This record gives sequence, C-alpha cells and structure tokens, in this order.
Amino acid sequence: MKFFSRLSIQSKLMLMLLAVSIASILVISYVGYTSGKEVILDNIHGQITELRNSRARQVQSYFNYVKNHAITLAEDPTVIEAMKSFTDSFNQLENEEVTTNMTSEIWLFYQKYFIPRLQINVDGNPTISRYFPEDKISRYLQYYYLVKNPYDLENKKLLDMAKDGSEYSKIHQKFNSFFRSITTRFDYNNLFLVDSETGNIVYSVHKDTGFATSLKSGHYSNSGAADLFETLQNNRERGAFDVIDFRAFRPSYGQPVAFIGSPIFQKSNLIGILLLQLPVDEINRIMTGNFQWKKDGLGKTGETILVGSDYFMRSQSRFLVEKPEQYFKELEKQNII
Repeated sequence: MKFFSRLSIQSKLMLMLLAVSIASILVISYVGYTSGKEVILDNIHGQITELRNSRARQVQSYFNYVKNHAITLAEDPTVIEAMKSFTDSFNQLENEEVTTNMTSEIWLFYQKYFIPRLQINVDGNPTISRYFPEDKISRYLQYYYLVKNPYDLENKKLLDMAKDGSEYSKIHQKFNSFFRSITTRFDYNNLFLVDSETGNIVYSVHKDTGFATSLKSGHYSNSGAADLFETLQNNRERGAFDVIDFRAFRPSYGQPVAFIGSPIFQKSNLIGILLLQLPVDEINRIMTGNFQWKKDGLGKTGETILVGSDYFMRSQSRFLVEKPEQYFKELEKQNII
C-alpha cells in the first residue's frame, strides 16, 4: 500500500488501466476457452452421432438389399425348378440301401471332424448320438456328400456329383454350380432349399451335418433356421420374407448364425423355403468402417458396435481386433468370462 501511495496519479492510472486490461484479457480468454470447448465438444458429438446414424443406415440398407435378393431368388424359374427337382429326387432315395459299414463311417466322421469343432463353441460335452442322423435318407446323402466327398472340410461344396448313380446326384450336378456361384458372388455363408411340407433340407451349398436333415423334427428343430422355416411355412404368401437374428447353430459348430428366407411357389402351390445364411463379416465390415477407425475420426479408442435386443454384440469390438489379449484380460477382470 505504501508503494501505491507513493506513485503519481499518472502511474496509478496506468496501473489501473493495466490491471483492467489483464482482467479483461483473462475474462475474454476464459469465455473464449469455454465457448471453444463447447463448440469442439458439440462438433465431436455431432460427428460421432452422424457416424452412428450412418452405420445404422448402412446396416438397414444391407438387410433391405438381402431381403430383396432373397425374394427375387425365390421367384427365379431356375430356383423353382431346382426346388421341385431336389424334393422329388430326395424322396426317391428312400429305396436306397444304407449299410452298416456306411453308418459306421458316418459315425467316425462325426467323431473326427464334427464333435471336436463343436466342443470349442458350446458348453458341456456334446455327444455323437445327440446329433447323429436318424433318418435313412439323411445318412445316405451325408455318406456320399460328406464322408466320401474327396474335398476337405471347408470345400465340400466343390463336389458337383457323388458317385452313387442316383437321380438326386444328377440333379445336384445340374444345379450345384449355379447355387455355389450365388453364395460366392454375394458372400452368403450358405444357401438351403427346404421342403415346405417335411422341413427336409433337400439341398445346401456347404455340406455340413445339417445337410439332408429336417428342420421340422430331429436334432436341429429348435434352431433359428427351424424357427424361420416355421414362420414362412405358416405365412404362405408370395413375396414374403423374414429374418432370424444371430443364434448358435450346431451344424456351423455352434457359431452364431443369422438367416433370411422367402417361400418358393410353383404357380399357387408352396413347394419350398429358400434360406440364406448371412455372413457376420459383412456386418463387421460396416460397423468397423472396414477396420479403418482412425480414418473415420474415431481416434485411438473410438468404435461403433451393433447390439441386439438381448444386449449381446452383433459386431466385433475394436479392442478385440487390435488387442485381443488385453481385451480378454479385461473381460476376466469384469467377471464376464
């Protein structure tokens, strides 16, 4: 205070003006910082919101595309012809012999290839008898298209004609490359033709333990594919469609699988159901921006994920992709696994 009292009036005025200027600068800086922060946060929030909305639109667009494709395929003359031909030739196999040796080889196939892979994805201890085909036709076709198929487990679809001399195999040779091309070009995991009356899967591109079994009765009658079949079977309207959300599917070794389907009509008669097994890879590609998070403005940790009505994820987490070990350790800490 003594120092201030000794100053001249001019000096005092200058100090007062300097103090007011500094205070003004501080106030203006604070206001600018606060406003700028709010603007930046609003911009970031807007960017993230728009990215979320964009992802949602892309997923909706994808499912709308697949829906239209399923309906179009179900109305395609080639698909209608194939459905009728496969059903007729499938039923003719009732007269074919299934020997004890054939049954034994099928059992060994399940023991060596199916059960070990299934055990990785399901709880408990799955047994062969729980999934072994009961039906004579199922065993016959699985013997020739699974057990005796010369291609490896991932490429059974490449066999166009089994060496059994049946009418079914002639039909299979005629249509298999056509349906295989559809799944390859449009990236479907599988394509099923299902008899609308019996629920028999009379044809599938990828041959697995669900091939030639029934969705109406038997081991896979409680699956998502079976629920979709029942819905479309009861609908009986041309151009109908439905979707089943991702659920564990035993023929796919217990992995989560989603299906979309549409009924197949010959004139006014419902003769079958077309089921398409949807790829989870396409949904992951959409939700991750083809794994380009930084380019999408999500920085080092941002991500968009798809969550179902059951609150389970339908797409991969960024942290699972980039740091899988750390991701699982964190899940263990949270007592999730």
